[in-house]
Amino acid sequence: MSNVYGIILSGGSGTRLWPLSRENFPKQFLILHGNKTLLQNTALRMLNVVPLEYMRVIAGEKWYNLTYSQLHDSLGDLPEHFVIEEPCARGTAPAILLAAEDLLSQGAHEDDVMILAPSDHVIKDTKIFADALKIAVNAAREGFLATLGIGPTRPETGFGYMKQGKFYPGGWYDTEDFVEKPDITRAREFVESRLYFWNAGIFIFTPESLYRELEHADPELYSLAMKKNIHSEFANIKNISIDNALMEKAKKVAVIPMINSGWSDVGSWDSLHDEILGQDENKNVHVGESFMLNSRNCFVYSRNKPVILNSVNDLVIVDTPDALFITHRGESQSVREVVKFLKEHGMTDKI
Repeated sequence: MSNVYGIILSGGSGTRLWPLSRENFPKQFLILHGNKTLLQNTALRMLNVVPLEYMRVIAGEKWYNLTYSQLHDSLGDLPEHFVIEEPCARGTAPAILLAAEDLLSQGAHEDDVMILAPSDHVIKDTKIFADALKIAVNAAREGFLATLGIGPTRPETGFGYMKQGKFYPGGWYDTEDFVEKPDITRAREFVESRLYFWNAGIFIFTPESLYRELEHADPELYSLAMKKNIHSEFANIKNISIDNALMEKAKKVAVIPMINSGWSDVGSWDSLHDEILGQDENKNVHVGESFMLNSRNCFVYSRNKPVILNSVNDLVIVDTPDALFITHRGESQSVREVVKFLKEHGMTDKI
């Protein structure tokens, strides 16, 4: 029986939860749900399927020490070569090829299974997650590129969509169509059809299947992978996601439903309000000390001082020691425009 490796992708940085997350402190290192960081919870979930000695984390040089420290705190002593250092940011496709090359150089085989998971998602039901992964591992051993699918609850344009095809007795569906980030019209059609899943960004396959599909999907990346020197060439590789480089074009893709798992990519303050944190009877969410008087459907994050809302509705308020962010509920995705504004006005110390 082939081995199963767990790879956590922790090389990204971002400001979608600004002002709490910053370019120098991205959200995977934040405590947003429970008492551990998103990265720590990801690793603990992975332990339900993969032993610690077969787990790896990909992190950029600037995150290496913080990544190692947080995971040592939650997992204990870490095995040698636990953190794979990403020379620079080049997207998930080069990072995954780097992980495959690293594993193979350390004695893994091309028919071993790799589970690749983002470090900054929330999955509340770890049993549903583990059960879905076990099915996905079997699909990967059958030569599929497997991914976990989430039942869509709204016409979201920021996710990839997968159309379910033929059902296999092992518990997965063939994927007839893989569409990355459709426009709102197509997204609405996908949701209404009840035939599509959201792509959770969790991929399961063998190096053998990865290289087989990559040969026709992206010959340039395939050629680099076959030279077995991804690390030394990393800075010159194009920046591309695994979705665009491979999954949209692959011929043998399986989707495993992960229903009612409490999954969220924690993509905005609104998602924390709607999907993750508990609401009071007036649909308000409090993180820190806050008081809501005659107010509804508000989100307040403040660990520095008390916040009192009086007779207001539908607000997001995030208070940090050096920045205060206020917007309407439903508009928190526009934080990207706020960060762009700060850059244009020379306030880079705030991002």
